[in-house]
Amino acid sequence: MKILILASLLTAMSACERYQVTLNDRQLYRPPIIFTDYAIGDAALRDCVAQAIVDDAIGEPEQLEQLNCSYAGISNLSGLGRFSQLKSINLSNNNLRNLRPLMFFGSLETINLVNNSELSCIELDTLETLVIKELIRPEICR
Repeated sequence: MKILILASLLTAMSACERYQVTLNDRQLYRPPIIFTDYAIGDAALRDCVAQAIVDDAIGEPEQLEQLNCSYAGISNLSGLGRFSQLKSINLSNNNLRNLRPLMFFGSLETINLVNNSELSCIELDTLETLVIKELIRPEICR
């Protein structure tokens, strides 16, 4: 009988992963706080970042190290600078025109820019001066 009660209690607690659990005013469990203090103008980029934050349970902007936003319809990267510790970004198959917000990512190692036909070669050459191990150039460079 004790095992059944214990199993029921554990099942009930696991169903409440988003709620704080206390017993006699003593905290037993507190769910991780998801980071929300950022402003990104491009709706597609904002949605992609929000999903990455939820998926990885990011509590601080420095914890977001990887971002996969391929085929998202992103045209503007402003506001991404809040996540300064990004190491890997996949921005393939979007509508990017300007890479200036990426110039300030000191930890950036890998970026995928395939099929962003609006990017200029000058933008790419400037980005290549950063410490980036792998830069995949778009096939079309105007």
